[in-house]
Amino acid sequence: MFCRLFFLTLLLILLGSMTACQPTTYNTSPPTIYGDGVSGGVDTRFREFHNVHGGKDLLGIAISPKFLRNSTEYQYTAAALMAYNPLAERSRQYYFAPIGVELGIAEPPTDPGEPGGHKIYPGFVDTYERLGGARLVGLPLTDVRYNEERGGVEQYFENLGFFQLESEPGVVRLLHYGAWMCTDVCNFQLEPVFNPLLFEVVQAPFATAVSRVGPAFTGKPLNEPFIAPDGLTEQIFENVVVVEASSRPGGIALRPITAMLGVPVQPGANFEIPGHFMEFLNQYSGLELSGPAVTEYSRQSDELYRQCFANLCLDYFPNKAEELQVRPTPLGYLYKDRYYQGGEVAPAPASEQSVTLNIFKGYSVVAPNQSQIITVIVYEGDQAVVNAQPALYLMLPGGDTRSYDFPPAQSNGRTSLQLEPISAAHGTRVDYRVCYGQVCLDDYFLIWGNP
Repeated sequence: MFCRLFFLTLLLILLGSMTACQPTTYNTSPPTIYGDGVSGGVDTRFREFHNVHGGKDLLGIAISPKFLRNSTEYQYTAAALMAYNPLAERSRQYYFAPIGVELGIAEPPTDPGEPGGHKIYPGFVDTYERLGGARLVGLPLTDVRYNEERGGVEQYFENLGFFQLESEPGVVRLLHYGAWMCTDVCNFQLEPVFNPLLFEVVQAPFATAVSRVGPAFTGKPLNEPFIAPDGLTEQIFENVVVVEASSRPGGIALRPITAMLGVPVQPGANFEIPGHFMEFLNQYSGLELSGPAVTEYSRQSDELYRQCFANLCLDYFPNKAEELQVRPTPLGYLYKDRYYQGGEVAPAPASEQSVTLNIFKGYSVVAPNQSQIITVIVYEGDQAVVNAQPALYLMLPGGDTRSYDFPPAQSNGRTSLQLEPISAAHGTRVDYRVCYGQVCLDDYFLIWGNP
């Protein structure tokens, strides 16, 4: 099991000031565990910390023995990696290691006014604060979202992940971050309902365009790109069907699936679109991707209102929390059942386009005196590229550009680069591009705090 990259402290103060910390690399892989690995339960070092923060009912049972790396003691539970650093300030000696960062699931900020750039779901706030808030749980990496496969809402944080099932209203549980991280050496059966459900890497030619649209709009991919009967390269997602369209912005378009699925559409009827739907669509290129409204906004039940557009449908749930009231209808499952026959997998357009980059950043927002970490995983086909050295191009405030080479990738195709702090005004957006060969991905982070 390879070394994991962690950050010791992640602090962001709500009123805009920020105290930075320097990231430190640790090997937090436990020794290989034989047998059940938990006969001794939670080590005495962590017993009080474990009990205070929910015990086995919330953090889960111990799934590894205590182990030592770089003067820091660790122990995995199903939901977390507990850590104790005797060299730290007394009040900060115990913490949860930021496994969520390793998941690579961080999304671009949607609300720069919130710590981490994402609003914490109200249903999770009490548990978040009870577990230690930003210091122990970490900053949110994503907005709250509904997961069709799990049957409930979820939100990922740097150190822990939260979810709540529709079948258990009011009950907040933790995703099994620890079991996910320790899967190679911990003998623990990860139950599907607790599993962090990560989006698969989207293969070229859709990777860049789809990553810009975001999973809240498309949902997760349901298959690999393939050649559809009309000759277009297509990929089915939970909510939409993406097709290659070189003449369109971003090189993609959405297939008009609503009519194909039997929705009684009325093209050209000039239906009125409610403001909450238009606000949602404007986050994702407006009507350019969705197509025009083709049905009226109509009540389906006391719990649901719906309106369909040429390429997708939107649902409105008036009785849910504000963040969950609007979401796309998961039409992709029905489309796949009706139209997907396991078509020919689409070839990459050129040999270099078989390369897939998966990039993620350590922080969505950083202070002006804080370092940023950018991590890249390089694949050719389904094989990690050993010793790959991607390039990073950083667009600095004022128009200057700096270029960096990543260290050679490890055997898993992973390489990380630490950027020096950027002294810039509060709220400054810093764009960067990562390239390997002819394949490039763009992303950005925010400077949040005063120089």
